[in-house]
Amino acid sequence: MISQPHSSPRVPPRLEARDIGLTLDGARILDRVLLEARPGEFIGLIGPNGAGKSTLLRAISGLLRAEGQVRIEERDLRRLSARAIARIIAQVPQTTVLDFAFTSLEVVLMGRHPHLGAVSLEGHRDLEIAREAMAFTNTDQFAQRDVRTLSGGERQRVLIARALAQEPRLLLLDEPTANLDLHHQLQVLDLVKTLVAEGVTAIAAIHDLNLAANHCDRLYLLKQGRLLAYGRPWEVLTPANLQEGFGVRALVYTDPITDRLAINVVGHGSLAAPNANSSVSVHVVGGGGRGARAMFLLHEAGFRITASPLNEGDTDLSVARTLGIESTPIPAFAPIDGATHAQHLDLVRAAQVVVLCDVKVGAGNLLNLVACQQAWRLLLIEDTSLAERDFTGGEASRLYLGLRSRAQATSLATLVPDVARALALADPR
Repeated sequence: MISQPHSSPRVPPRLEARDIGLTLDGARILDRVLLEARPGEFIGLIGPNGAGKSTLLRAISGLLRAEGQVRIEERDLRRLSARAIARIIAQVPQTTVLDFAFTSLEVVLMGRHPHLGAVSLEGHRDLEIAREAMAFTNTDQFAQRDVRTLSGGERQRVLIARALAQEPRLLLLDEPTANLDLHHQLQVLDLVKTLVAEGVTAIAAIHDLNLAANHCDRLYLLKQGRLLAYGRPWEVLTPANLQEGFGVRALVYTDPITDRLAINVVGHGSLAAPNANSSVSVHVVGGGGRGARAMFLLHEAGFRITASPLNEGDTDLSVARTLGIESTPIPAFAPIDGATHAQHLDLVRAAQVVVLCDVKVGAGNLLNLVACQQAWRLLLIEDTSLAERDFTGGEASRLYLGLRSRAQATSLATLVPDVARALALADPR
């Protein structure tokens, strides 16, 4: 059972949706979905096609009459007139037909209709607001252009300007980055973030999980009309949730360059390793991102993996955590100390095969080479030469040459079969 979202007594929610349900032609489209959004918050709706994201947006806007209750600024949505709703909520639909000869300014001025009387025309103030919205979205240059001549990204920004001309406090966007190139995707979502920073509440159905992770404050994951998970991006975008929600195997980690959450889909099904080799322990000595691919390949082959000590912020550590691989984390940039080295020796001695990746070696991780001296069977990945990786003035090379005399060379391309061949050899103990 999914618990109710956290509520702060200090900031009343701008939107509260409870037990939202909808059945169409006998099919359950939404099933008791809850959603909450506060002022200055960007909510992302994620999920596979047919999950109910667009339908939920239409339900909370009043366009669809659904089961449950929707409250806007603590008022029942059903008790508000269409005009009153339009003064609070603006929508940017996924597809809008703009096949009439309107200028972009005329399209944006349509956003002023909720603020006009039944027979009123736009006045000076309405024109001023429309032009401000176009300046904000960098579409003022298109004011007199036929909207049909605009590119997809330009047209999308005009539609956002039209929504802003409504002066909404709640902005609903259905796949706002669909069919846009990378530049315009970022431009549109950065624009929404700017609005959110000024107090607007935004709720958007977003297809791209990386964009959702890095722009939204909270995410709601839907599948077949049900809410599977919600929370901060790192709470929702877990390998288990992505497997259940999308049926994919995914790595979720913090990118060491951008320090942002990153999602890498690697295939269908579950990340749980098959059982064929689960009784075989392989220890990977990595670091600096050099062990990530090796760990993944061996994990995919079903081996039980452990890893060397890894610094916080290291890509290898992020991958190890994602795959559930045992390792000893140490502070960023810290050297391996005596206690950590002792723990590492236990992992090396327990492994049936040790794989030493082509890592850079300095004073801080030199003890990893010392630990490898205790390996029963040792494979050396030599995709890059040691001369390029020795930052110890030759001490690493001396230790490495000693290891090479009793080890097998391998590469990432042949790692899995080479591990299997090493296991077929007699136990050197």
